[in-house]
Amino acid sequence: MEGITSVGAFTSALEQMTTASTLADDEIFGWPVLRLMRPYLHSGKGRQFARILEYPQVVGLVQSRGLAAAGLILPGASRAQRGVLSAAMCGTSMATQTRMGYGLDGSDHFAFINYAGATLEKLFPHDPRAREAAAAFIAVHSCLSYFTAGVCKLDSPVWRDGTAIPMIFRTGTYGDPDFYAFVRDRPWACKALAWTTIAGEMAFPLALVVPKPVARGILGMGAGFHLANARFMGLNRFLWSFAGTYPAVDHVSARVGPVVRSKVASGARALAARPGRAGAALGIAAAAAGVAVGTAKVLGERRRARLARTAPGAYVSAAGSRLHVLARTAGDRPTVIFESGLACPATEWAWVADQLPPGTPYLAYDRPGIGWSDPVRVSDAEEYAARLKRLIQALGLKPPYIMVGHSVGGLLIRSFARRNPEAVGGLVFVDSSHPDQIERSARQRENLPWVRRELTRRYLKSLLRPSGGSYDFGAVAELPGPLAKVTKRCMMSPESWRAARQEYGEWTRSWAPDARALADLSPWPVSVVTAGRTAESDPVHGRLQSELAALSPVSRHDTVKGAAHDALVMSAEHAPRVVEGIEWVSSALSPA
Repeated sequence: MEGITSVGAFTSALEQMTTASTLADDEIFGWPVLRLMRPYLHSGKGRQFARILEYPQVVGLVQSRGLAAAGLILPGASRAQRGVLSAAMCGTSMATQTRMGYGLDGSDHFAFINYAGATLEKLFPHDPRAREAAAAFIAVHSCLSYFTAGVCKLDSPVWRDGTAIPMIFRTGTYGDPDFYAFVRDRPWACKALAWTTIAGEMAFPLALVVPKPVARGILGMGAGFHLANARFMGLNRFLWSFAGTYPAVDHVSARVGPVVRSKVASGARALAARPGRAGAALGIAAAAAGVAVGTAKVLGERRRARLARTAPGAYVSAAGSRLHVLARTAGDRPTVIFESGLACPATEWAWVADQLPPGTPYLAYDRPGIGWSDPVRVSDAEEYAARLKRLIQALGLKPPYIMVGHSVGGLLIRSFARRNPEAVGGLVFVDSSHPDQIERSARQRENLPWVRRELTRRYLKSLLRPSGGSYDFGAVAELPGPLAKVTKRCMMSPESWRAARQEYGEWTRSWAPDARALADLSPWPVSVVTAGRTAESDPVHGRLQSELAALSPVSRHDTVKGAAHDALVMSAEHAPRVVEGIEWVSSALSPA
């Protein structure tokens, strides 16, 4: 075991010796600077230890590590000698980590675990239990490392859809130009490779319990995986560190596997011999599952009931859904209909709605599942337009409607206008999504995996800790005091983030294509209000915003300098500029 691990350690030592000049005081790994991160080395025994890590003494430390690794690779060393060499590898690992910051990745962690296990086992040469304990410790760590890596990848949207593969192989650190060229335009290959990796890592612990030929096959696939990583990503030390655990996994499998399989088989035979007991076991399992589902449902209903008591505004039933609304139904001016951004409750419009002129009817609402609205199946663009029309009718709001859409809401107001042209008076796009932004903006395209991952992270966090923990609410904190507080509490609800994740899928699948179908907005007046910081960070976004204004000959385009995407709507500083855009459209509808 320590011999296999030492191949990688010896190679690593050779690599470090060929670049030993980088350890000089005036180079990138100079000790005078790195030592500042180790305050415990500035006095007493720490100062004495630090002298060993100074240049050029540290080069001798690397050489000693290489010699110890060579001693473990070459045959002929006694058990005691191998114990001393393994202990030396542990010590030099800790020293080089202190000196250079190395030893922080998976390969170095496992190399240390392997050497520590070997050292401890050799301290008890006459006790077979020490050997078994060391092997079990290393085997369990090995299986957990693979399984944990697989679970983390399974939780990651970019691994599930395969986009992580080209992202990895186009980097300078781990990339391979030829492999990247192969996978770049083959999403099916990326997805297949990603899911093969996930399945292989999560299945690795089965090596402990399956029959020996199958266990050896799993270990062989693991070795093949690390060989591929060494070839295409330069991770050669991972091959030797992880393969160094395989003898321990194989040993534990031979001891544990037959016992586990025997007990499972005995249990299965006992259940098969007593149909009544088998049925009872299945019944208990089904009942337990039912209780779990029922409990989750009850807890969810209680959570939503508590949330409903904090809702500002009112609830209105429309198209089979109970929707939360902030509305003013009286007034003789054109009605303003607000469509919120992704995951944003209606309260995001608080500053804007508050500054509309008196006599302006308006409606801001939470889409199903978002904010305080009851969760239902997320709809495509056509269903959303129909539901919004029913909601407007239920409130008795009169046309003409000035449709105001923030972010993805800009897509939905186009879908509504497409189906209700006679009722729409004009449109206001507030840093709106463009139907073609993913295809045309590299920055937006690169952000897709991050957005998916962030929505999933927030959903899981709210699910596990719905009323506690720390949350980053961004611009929500800039809403008026009381509304900021209840909106923050609302955004801790897992239902909102689950709905947002589903809406994110509809965005590219339905909402963007449907909005694209309405390519001519004349003769409606169109106002485009763009967040300056968004346009500065992504010039393509600025050009796409100009294209929205060009959809109608009656239009204006206002870029708000210093405004971020959400703060454009949610901050008291920038909301007046949105109101100006709405009022410009309203004045265009008024008789001259």
